[in-house]
Amino acid sequence: MSDNQQSWLIILCFYFGQWPTWMNFFVESCKWNPDVHWRIYTDCGEPENRADNVTFVPVSFADYKALVRERLGIAFDPIHPYKLCDLKPSAGFLHEKDIADYAFFGYGDIDVIYGNIAAFYGALRADFDVLSTHPERASGHLLVMRNTPALRHVFELIPDYRKVLALPHHTGIDEAAFTQVLRTASGSRGLFVERYSTVLSARGWHDGTMNYPQRWFWRDGRLTNDRDGAREFLYLHFMRWQSARWINDPPLPGEAAWVGRDIIHLNWRRAAAGFCISPDGFTRIT
Repeated sequence: MSDNQQSWLIILCFYFGQWPTWMNFFVESCKWNPDVHWRIYTDCGEPENRADNVTFVPVSFADYKALVRERLGIAFDPIHPYKLCDLKPSAGFLHEKDIADYAFFGYGDIDVIYGNIAAFYGALRADFDVLSTHPERASGHLLVMRNTPALRHVFELIPDYRKVLALPHHTGIDEAAFTQVLRTASGSRGLFVERYSTVLSARGWHDGTMNYPQRWFWRDGRLTNDRDGAREFLYLHFMRWQSARWINDPPLPGEAAWVGRDIIHLNWRRAAAGFCISPDGFTRIT
């Protein structure tokens, strides 16, 4: 049986430039979700860690922009790859042939470590067509949709989407303007639930405080932390540790903790035995 027949979900990603230092750990967390397939369009080559359910599609940034122009019929020539985030709502249409064999498709980021996806979404697939990890908006770091013509084309309902995508700068259309049309299209079959994936988010932790977990533990495909005992989480989005782009005002302790620092403190080849993610980076579980 092929990977496509075994997998219910394909997650599309695009990344250009140079792999982040944690990429091998990202792949390891994907590997432990064998019923999900990742397809990553990139000019970075393949990382050292390999997984049967992670496919890297070699393509230059220039050629990918040409694909967008051809598929969407728009002027599209941004300088910075970060603009590609605006394309996420159209990902299912852009790569319609690549997702044809899957019941669901989605898009995601690579500054995440996944837990056990099936434990969260396995029982929901029959009742919902859209799965977002935030209650108030489409979640740009992981959004899952049923593979239907309507949802592959739902991005076309975004007002002036052609003009917005043609702008040279990033607009955040994937979380802002896309949310309303997606809610309307999915109705009661859209599930928008906070999964508490992003550390140091201004929304606060599930207990209503700003006291976020500081240490997260990945073991055997399951993700826990130092505050919540055996409770598992869908994924960890460490955006606010690895970047200064979205710092709170005033900043929270630990924001941009990884910027300019060596954060890899164990060999990725030992990742299968488990690892810890914290403001110190990737370390052994102690």
